Amino acid sequence: MDALRPSRASPLSERGEVPAAVVLPRSTAEVSAAVRVAGRLRRPVVAWGGGTGLMGGARPTSDSIVLDLRGMRRVRAVDRASCTATAEAGIVLEHLDRSLRRHGMLLGHDPWSRPRATLGGAIATNGLGYAGYLRGSMGDQVLGLEVVLADGRLLRTRAVPRSTTGLDLKRLFIGTEGTLGIVTAATIRGFPVPEREELHAFRLPTFARGFAALCRMYDAGLVPFVMDFQEEFDVPNGPWPIERGPPTLYLGFAGTKEVVAASWRVARRALRGAEARARPDPEAREFWRTRHDIIYRMDEVAPGLTGADVLLKDVVFDYVHVALPRSRVLEYRRNALGTLRAHGVFPSGFGVWTQPELVAVEMMRPIRGDRTRAKGAVGAAIDEVLRRAQELGGSMEYVHGVGVKLVHLMGSELGEGLDVFRRVKRALDPEGRLNPGKLGW
Repeated sequence: MDALRPSRASPLSERGEVPAAVVLPRSTAEVSAAVRVAGRLRRPVVAWGGGTGLMGGARPTSDSIVLDLRGMRRVRAVDRASCTATAEAGIVLEHLDRSLRRHGMLLGHDPWSRPRATLGGAIATNGLGYAGYLRGSMGDQVLGLEVVLADGRLLRTRAVPRSTTGLDLKRLFIGTEGTLGIVTAATIRGFPVPEREELHAFRLPTFARGFAALCRMYDAGLVPFVMDFQEEFDVPNGPWPIERGPPTLYLGFAGTKEVVAASWRVARRALRGAEARARPDPEAREFWRTRHDIIYRMDEVAPGLTGADVLLKDVVFDYVHVALPRSRVLEYRRNALGTLRAHGVFPSGFGVWTQPELVAVEMMRPIRGDRTRAKGAVGAAIDEVLRRAQELGGSMEYVHGVGVKLVHLMGSELGEGLDVFRRVKRALDPEGRLNPGKLGW
């Protein structure tokens, strides 16, 4: 299983399947050979990385062959002058970042899962990290890919920042969760380590006033390297203490000292206009220092049991991440909070992340002796708030992919585009063997 754990509102089995076989390739040639053998055996193939996916996108079936790519973790090349690096898909993001820092660069993708997630998995889901507005999603940082196709052939795309030679082939494999091909290596952008990073925390009187201030900052051309704005709500007998109060904003800028100072002058004008109150700097530093700590909850504390399973044993805890037109965010907030409460689900947090259009909603419901009923209530609430986002012109997910958890909503998300998607799948994988059941295939 990946990080779609039993505490989430999923109708899937709370136990993962044992696959037919697990292959641990050490090279692209071995991946290609394994895919060819799987083809002769008519077996599905599921690529596996760090197991941090939140949507069941790497869940195997009992007849599948799992390709565990974590043995493919070399940094093949670093070009400091071009600010690029080529690395294999199984490298852990944190290890890749450390390697880049030895050359005066950093990895632009900084998700909460960085100490465990792999490069290939981040590309497969087109993940977004803390610095997403400044440095883009994982897919935005990819210049070129090496991919094994469903018949074992190898495709390499040109690793350049821009090309107008027809279809951008690498985009076929970014965000498609290993259903069209298996990424074995990538050339990505590196980013020079900035001269200065400055992060502060603020309390805003209301969510609406804080949101309006953020919109003014972005309209002024500011490009934060971190922006996390969230309000929290009471959850009776929740698994961790929640401090209800005014919404909190963590905001930071990076670059030269002059750029950072100028950015803060503009930002503080907007914050003063919204009557923001500065928080002590240690609070902001603690937020930044602990931003990856949640991933360690996914580590096993016993065979098949994670820290998250223990922490959340008495509740169903879940979340949605929707992208919306900025003009609909406050309307969506009212609707989503009301929908959760109507289903007997407690909202625990509502906020925007990296930019004003990207919304996160967290929720819980105590099990109270009936896990199935609690899961059903949370699942129904999630479906309703996701469909509402679609009705408002938004997308139901912007960071974690679809996997199997959101497959049932792909028709309303893509419309006729789902048929186009499936035609591409049939063209590249006519037998449907690459990660079947994901993304609506």
